[in-house]
Amino acid sequence: MRTKAEIGNSEWFGGLPKGWNMVPLSALFRFSKGLSITKADLIKTGKPVISYGQIHSKQNIGVEVRETLLRRVPNDLAGETSPSRVLSNGFVFADTSEDLEGCGNNVRNDLSHALYGGYHTVVLNPRRDFNSKYLAYLFTTDAWRLQIRRDLVDVKLFSVNQTSLNETYAVIPPMDVQKSIVSYLDERCAAIDEDVAKRREVIEKLKEYKKSLIARVVTKGLDPTAEMKDSDIKWVDQIPSNWQTSKLKALFQITKRIAGVEGLTVLSITQDGIRPKDFSTGKGQFAETYSHYQLVHPGDFAMNHMDLLTGWVDISRYEGVTSPDYRVFSVRDLAVSNPSYYLYLFQMCYLNRVFFGSANGVADKGRMRLQTNAFNNFVVPLPPLEEQKRIAAYLDERCAAIDEAISRQEQLIEKLGEYRKSVIHHAVTGKIDCTEA
Repeated sequence: MRTKAEIGNSEWFGGLPKGWNMVPLSALFRFSKGLSITKADLIKTGKPVISYGQIHSKQNIGVEVRETLLRRVPNDLAGETSPSRVLSNGFVFADTSEDLEGCGNNVRNDLSHALYGGYHTVVLNPRRDFNSKYLAYLFTTDAWRLQIRRDLVDVKLFSVNQTSLNETYAVIPPMDVQKSIVSYLDERCAAIDEDVAKRREVIEKLKEYKKSLIARVVTKGLDPTAEMKDSDIKWVDQIPSNWQTSKLKALFQITKRIAGVEGLTVLSITQDGIRPKDFSTGKGQFAETYSHYQLVHPGDFAMNHMDLLTGWVDISRYEGVTSPDYRVFSVRDLAVSNPSYYLYLFQMCYLNRVFFGSANGVADKGRMRLQTNAFNNFVVPLPPLEEQKRIAAYLDERCAAIDEAISRQEQLIEKLGEYRKSVIHHAVTGKIDCTEA
């Protein structure tokens, strides 16, 4: 049987450059568990702590701690001698992941003071001097993480524990080379990150423009010169003079048809719309039986009204069933109401939190709910049917163009991310000479 070092050489690193050594992580770090805390232990002030949720955050780039990732715990839970204390240049690894890609996610403590590993974390504190930022870059690579992931391919729970980390190896160049690699990567990655940040700003502006466009058109119409009148809708000041208003119960009928049988397609209401539930990922909640779920037919509206912060509403393209806690409804009269127009209006009410004015719950707890009575009595604009159709067609065209522009930016960001990973891989594996780069 080959040793782990031999596996490391042949499968993830290749040949070692002259003067580079492959060193077990156990020789570089002391390992310990994070604090045994729960979300209930978190407070607004106290000792800084970082848990697995923040480590898996998209904001975490691994090589430095961002303030937005830190949470706080009481001082009595985080003592100076706690083994969960992460010293400067130490690391915190998430010990679980929902997918294989997240196995190995970590963050380096680049702060001048200690912090603490939180729940579901493994703490690594340095045993000796080395350039921790070089290792932070190394730890981001898929090549290094192969050592962890190769044993996790056929498991459902992706666990990265002290044992699995203890058995991994790191490639350590001479100290001057480590410094050159870090300087090179700092410069290259900063340029890439700046480009990505600008593209994310463009995406956010496009999303804001799309949101404002929908809000304006579904409440004011397409003619900017149209005569306006005061509205009896509390969230719309004026509407075109030829429009009416209506309560939703006059336009839509809530239906609740329990399936009574198994084997139907289970539908999830996501921010991307209504989709068949993907059971293969193991993510999300599962029911013991789906026979008590309610039927959804193509053309039905379905909305998660239980959580207006993260919920959504869509028109189903599928025949299936969804949670009995959700709201399924349909247009009463197609001669009065155009489904596409009202879908834009409903989704705008989610995005702009218009429903909050009629909801019950606590916003900062994420449990704002639009109860049945509030939904039925919610007042909305009622343009003439032909104008509803024109608005829907206009928004279909404009939103498709905006979505395409957003997609282009997202594709470029993805390519930049792959390029960044490639740059880091080639630098930390000695494929390029960073002392001359």
